[in-house]
This record gives sequence, C-alpha cells and structure tokens, in this order.
Amino acid sequence: MRNIFHIISLITISFLLLQCSNGDRLHRELVKMADNLNKSVPAQLDDHTTFLGAGVTEENVFQYRYQIMNTPDPQSMMQAVEEQTRANIREAFRLNPDLKIFTANDVKIDYIYTDSAGTILKTIHITPKDYK
Repeated sequence: MRNIFHIISLITISFLLLQCSNGDRLHRELVKMADNLNKSVPAQLDDHTTFLGAGVTEENVFQYRYQIMNTPDPQSMMQAVEEQTRANIREAFRLNPDLKIFTANDVKIDYIYTDSAGTILKTIHITPKDYK
C-alpha cells in the first residue's frame, strides 16, 4: 500500500512538472514573438493607427498595443476596427502558419487601443473560439 502511494505521488509530481515546463516553454516562445515584433516599433500603419508594440502577460495572453490619433471620434473608429478584426481573424489564423503556436495552445489575444495620451479606448479580446 505504501508503494502505491509513493508511485501515485511520483506520477502526480511528474505531471505537474511537465505542465509547468510546457507553460514556461510556451511563455518563452510568445515572448520571443513579441520581441521580434518590437524590433520595428513604432510603426505607422495608416493615417490614424500606430503599432506601439507587443507583449505577453504572465497568463500567456498575447497583447498587441496600438495608438489611435488624428480622428475627431475615436470611439466610432473603434467600433469599425473591432468589427473588421473579428471578421478577419479566422482567415488570418488559417492562412498564417506562424500563428500555429496560438491555435495549438489556445492562446488568448488582446488588441489594446489607446489615444495619444495613453488612455485606453478599447480592448478587443480574442479567444480560441474566435479563431478556431
């Protein structure tokens, strides 16, 4: 009986260590992707949008940060941006093999839009059900 308890304990500990190492590996890969994106920031995408950079939270939420400027009504622009993002997300994930890390690991994504003062205008939350 004592041996069974030890075996179960070892299996449980091994499983937990494996999960932690997989989570650490995923985090490192996501951080590496964000770092690569950040090599070219800031990047002016159009007359109103600047890509400020990317980051990864401790919970492995991948975050894209943008700044909206030169528009009298940024909130109405945000509505259009969200609709377009949600409409195009599945196709982007289907066509881009570099995004496989997201689909294979059910990574959540946040698109964070701020005004020129840094105030958050909108955060678009993308979950795996949005892109699978």
